[in-house]
Amino acid sequence: MLNNTHKFLQQAALWQRQLTGSLQLVLLLGGTAFLAQAETAPVKVVSVAPVQSQTISPQMMVSGQVYSRYQSNLSAGVDGRLDWIAEAGQQVAQGDVLARLDPTPLKLRSNELQAQLKRSQINAARLDKELARLKTLVAKQLISQTQLDQVQADRDLALADVELNRASLAQVQDQLGRAVVTAPFAGVVSQRHHQKGEEVSRSETLLQLVSLTDLEVRLFAPLSYAAFIQPGQSLLVYQQQGQTELQLSSVIPVSDVRSQTFEARLAVTPDSANRFSVGQLVSVALPTATAKLSTVVHRDALVLGKQQHAVFLVQQDPQGGQKVKRLEVTVGQGQGEWLQVDAALTPGDKLVVRGADTLKDGDAVRVLTQAEYALAKSKSSTDKVAL
Repeated sequence: MLNNTHKFLQQAALWQRQLTGSLQLVLLLGGTAFLAQAETAPVKVVSVAPVQSQTISPQMMVSGQVYSRYQSNLSAGVDGRLDWIAEAGQQVAQGDVLARLDPTPLKLRSNELQAQLKRSQINAARLDKELARLKTLVAKQLISQTQLDQVQADRDLALADVELNRASLAQVQDQLGRAVVTAPFAGVVSQRHHQKGEEVSRSETLLQLVSLTDLEVRLFAPLSYAAFIQPGQSLLVYQQQGQTELQLSSVIPVSDVRSQTFEARLAVTPDSANRFSVGQLVSVALPTATAKLSTVVHRDALVLGKQQHAVFLVQQDPQGGQKVKRLEVTVGQGQGEWLQVDAALTPGDKLVVRGADTLKDGDAVRVLTQAEYALAKSKSSTDKVAL
């Protein structure tokens, strides 16, 4: 009986040792799997943009206003009664009729001058014949030279009368042409100063025509900054529709004692004219110092923080793949889509511009190729349209 009990206890101890070893093995295998799962965390997909070196200068925002380069107050140049005039707001092409004056008085004057011209021509022809006849008589010594000289003078005066009548007739014809006012350029009628049936003088303004395509931005800035800009230089202009890069067409570095400002003008290209309206207020980024070469990053690479801003630099992992490193940066001037930064970066470094919001220092990433990025962007646009 004691032998059986002793064998049972030995067998139970053996089962206990086997169970403990199995549990330890299970725990060891489970821990290893957990660590392997932790080490193989999901790789985050991002897109990148390179760090660049650009010439940037400090800037200040200056208010400007859009003007039309062609804004004309049109008059007829002749006196008369207004028969028709274009409505305010009417858009016209170059050469279109804007106003008509009653041509009746000018036509009557033209008919009168044509009759006078014909009469003077007849008189000049008669004196030509008379002069030829007298020359024959003088040759035969039948009349005196004085008589011949008198007829020749009368003939010359008659020819002068012909020229005077022709000039007067041309003046009336010109006035008849001015009785129809046409558009010197394409634009819109912004104001109408007279109505149909009114008598107007030659110097009175009938209407105002404004071009909507030939535009420019005019700005006034402190005179001390005039040395940092020159014609042909490109400046950024900001309006409600976004920003547009325009070229300086002229700089007028002349001021007065009170304002101490100068004027500059930027030409609006025909392609961007539809983004601007005459009289619109805009803001212009004006350089305030000499430009210098700076390190710049894409605006989308900047991760904003309460105290400090940062970027994520993509680096090669010694164990394979790519990881990101978080770098704090100090932001300077901006130029379009690029920002001047002070950080341990060199031109050519790759910074995350898509997917940086969810990254942490040391995260493993995979960079999208250009083809993959274009496909993802296209799909995103399609999804937005579907929504």
